[in-house]
Amino acid sequence: MEEQILEKIRGFGKDALGVRQGLPVKWKIYQASDHKVKGMFQVKAPYYAALYSEKHEEDYLQAGCLMEQLVLYLHTQGIGSCYQGGARLQKDEEEDMELIMILAFGYPAEPLERSRVAFKRAPLEKLVKVNAAPGKEQKKLLECARLAPSALNQQPWRFVVTENRIHLFIKRPGRAGYQRQLNRNLFHAGIVLAHMLIAGEEYWYDLSYRKVDSIMEKAIQNYLYAGSVFLER
Repeated sequence: MEEQILEKIRGFGKDALGVRQGLPVKWKIYQASDHKVKGMFQVKAPYYAALYSEKHEEDYLQAGCLMEQLVLYLHTQGIGSCYQGGARLQKDEEEDMELIMILAFGYPAEPLERSRVAFKRAPLEKLVKVNAAPGKEQKKLLECARLAPSALNQQPWRFVVTENRIHLFIKRPGRAGYQRQLNRNLFHAGIVLAHMLIAGEEYWYDLSYRKVDSIMEKAIQNYLYAGSVFLER
């Protein structure tokens, strides 16, 4: 693989759209020949990108947002990728930071793209609760969010639409392994936010992400509030 692409990955995040500016992260690349990546359900690939972050209440949310942007960038370069949720490193090399996720990547042996109809996704009617009729801008953002990937295609998110906001909720974890499930769902929420923020740039929308204090304690059908995307007009 071209060294300039590997360097781009190592520095990825400096210009990426984040949800928590100023939160330090670090990327590392490992080759399969390094034999440092292990774990259940590991996809065999020539390269692996590991994302580390300082611990923060939104570290998994930020990591999901950044890593999904890397996934989309790699796609534009003809490179396939796959999240390795069960993978770990044989030895953690960043003791002062937390390993959030590992991404397998490399040039694919099969076609990289598939048709849109091949995407198995829930319809927006199931994912969105409408408090105000969404405008055309919100509909475009929601459709991009709907197509976002998730582990086992579970789509553990729901949206509440108001006049100029899209509120994002994630599935409430069960009692067993609560923190692990919460971190996973927050990572998925970051993936969704990446799709909306990038779509906003493409459509020339002025978007911002933040949490609304008055919604922090609200929940919908066993879903927890993760944050809101504001459409500035």
